[in-house]
Amino acid sequence: MVTQNHPHMPEQKSRRERRLEYLRERRRVKKTMKKLRAVTFDNNSVTEAGNFQFMELFKELIGLDEIIANIFTLKQKGNSLYFAWQLIDYLIDCSILGHTRFLHMDTLKFDPGYLAVKECTRFPDESTFRLFLKKLDWSHLNQLIAINKEILHRKARMEPKRLVWIDIDDTVITLFGEQEGAVNGYNPRYHGRPSYKVRVAFIAGTGELLHIELNPGNTNGMKNFLSFIKEVEAMLPPEYIIEGIRADCGFADPAVMSYAEEQGWEYIFKLPKKATVKKAIAYLQQHPDFWETLAEKEEDICFATEDDHWAAADIPILLNNWEKARRCVIYREAHETEQTSKDQLTMMLTTYSFQAIITNTELKPLPLFHSYNQRANVENRIDEIKEGYALEQNSMHSLMTNQLFSWIKVIAYNVVVWFKQALLPDSLQRCEVKTIRRVVLKVPGNVVGSGRYQHIRLAPSPMLEAIVIVMQQRAREFAERIIPKIPEAA
Repeated sequence: MVTQNHPHMPEQKSRRERRLEYLRERRRVKKTMKKLRAVTFDNNSVTEAGNFQFMELFKELIGLDEIIANIFTLKQKGNSLYFAWQLIDYLIDCSILGHTRFLHMDTLKFDPGYLAVKECTRFPDESTFRLFLKKLDWSHLNQLIAINKEILHRKARMEPKRLVWIDIDDTVITLFGEQEGAVNGYNPRYHGRPSYKVRVAFIAGTGELLHIELNPGNTNGMKNFLSFIKEVEAMLPPEYIIEGIRADCGFADPAVMSYAEEQGWEYIFKLPKKATVKKAIAYLQQHPDFWETLAEKEEDICFATEDDHWAAADIPILLNNWEKARRCVIYREAHETEQTSKDQLTMMLTTYSFQAIITNTELKPLPLFHSYNQRANVENRIDEIKEGYALEQNSMHSLMTNQLFSWIKVIAYNVVVWFKQALLPDSLQRCEVKTIRRVVLKVPGNVVGSGRYQHIRLAPSPMLEAIVIVMQQRAREFAERIIPKIPEAA
């Protein structure tokens, strides 16, 4: 019986057709495989970071190796392949280029172009870095802090004196191991996970990182906050004069406010809405004449109505543990919501949310609100040090070792901040380190030639070429500025 094809079945191909189809496919695959290029491992000039020479040049101009070697001391065996200052310098390079995990650090070990720029023949194994960090103790932590302080002082000496605001905040670092000091605390993302809490202090505007403190995850923001403020003050170069400090509601410490008043500083803190603040809000709601509109021009006081989206009221407030009353500005934001009754009648209902800011400034409510909101930029900087410099990676068991590595990352961060301001075009100076790596530093290239004829070969790129021309010019100008001036004869 001959099999009949079903109308919906594909037509059966003959043996000859199938053979021709097979031959065509075999020829196609063979032709494709001819495109497979041979791979050799003999290029001793290529680098993943074709423009790292600018970073290395900048580090030499500011004398970073000299700073580290003069401050950092560690007893080493006579057969050690690397000095302690060299290992710190390499760790700084790893942080700048984004190789923050120990296993990723070997990338630079097999980067001949990077080694040529560094003028070295070998790079430490990742296990060398682990063992090095484990050898360090509290005295070395103080030395790393001193290195960071000296970098900030050298930068400040090249700038005119200026008033600065200090922005303070903290962040949660979730841990996924058995690290020392890891405890369960407030964790907005990973509930119930052990964590560290990192407290930081930045200079507003320019973004230098003055101080960092690694604490167990359940540490209260006000714990030892006054000591932290005094340490921040000690870190500050004499060319920078503190005008004021800003922080979130977790840092509204009356001891810090009293200290700021003694020092003549201004302060702006957000207040938590506790019982006394809630009573003040309730009192103000009962007396609507206290509310003023937040207008751009505040020459004349304009009382707010219920229809105003934003309003503010200025009132002195005295909390339970305070010695005196302080100025508090309460901000009211209106929200319109719909409410449906049992009879299916829909009405528009106005509700309010409130914020309370405690301050000793004389700013009017609107500029005060703007000033406090500028503090929010500290959260972007925290994200940068967490993601760009891997501050959230704390893989070592010891809390001390994690603190030591965190301070090396802080040094790398401040070096990049100075590098951006000194050498990069204006359009890139506000970019985060991830962008700087992608656009400028981590561009594949070849380090060719030798001696004074050594140069970097990059792929054609008009945009990058324009950036490099600016960097070359600014590097020459920076070198001229850093040369000490000869004192005039009396």
